[in-house]
Amino acid sequence: MAYEDIPLDHLLVNPANDRHGELENETAAIAELFRLREAHMRRLAEDIREQGKVYDPPLVYQHENRFVVFDGNRRVTCLKLIAHPERAPSQDLQVFFRELRDNWDGDFPADITCQVEPDRDEIDSIIFRRHTGSQGGVGQSNWDDRAKHNFVERTGRGGRVDVAVRIEDFLKQLSRVVLQEEVGPLSVAGPRVSFPQMNLKSHGAQIKRAFEQFGTSYRR
Repeated sequence: MAYEDIPLDHLLVNPANDRHGELENETAAIAELFRLREAHMRRLAEDIREQGKVYDPPLVYQHENRFVVFDGNRRVTCLKLIAHPERAPSQDLQVFFRELRDNWDGDFPADITCQVEPDRDEIDSIIFRRHTGSQGGVGQSNWDDRAKHNFVERTGRGGRVDVAVRIEDFLKQLSRVVLQEEVGPLSVAGPRVSFPQMNLKSHGAQIKRAFEQFGTSYRR
């Protein structure tokens, strides 16, 4: 495994990306990424423009004179389209990426730092651990609501009020419900919060007060 600065034009957006399966070429792969999640792609491109870089080096495999991207296709796609807005799959997106390029602060990067892996089996092992869930602790373990809340509190980034965590803190202050022993973890689905292990009749008044304070509702 090595990290190298590779010219952006030498990177190939993977036509066989697992996000969409086998496609004809890079152009088709770029179009499919936008067809699947255009809003996410736009937001990612805006963030890259705001930061002036990508934070996670793409994982690539050298094939002849190109480097095929196996992880980081969305990031590479956004950079390629900021560099060449005319390659965006629609007129609206071409205008969008042209504006990002025009508003780029400083010199646009000609190279991007990538993780270069010559072993395809090793690439699959890396992707398995990154993208197929926690796998009982082997893969990447996503943060729960409490961890996300702790990060926002520590850094001030994000700023979204986490309803589950706020209600948990509120109930703890009441000293009538011990969540870890009696309730189990909270879960949020839109404006609704679930208490999977709790007998709501025992603590209905306190819970109702908490939910009214934060403008949400509860379900069993």
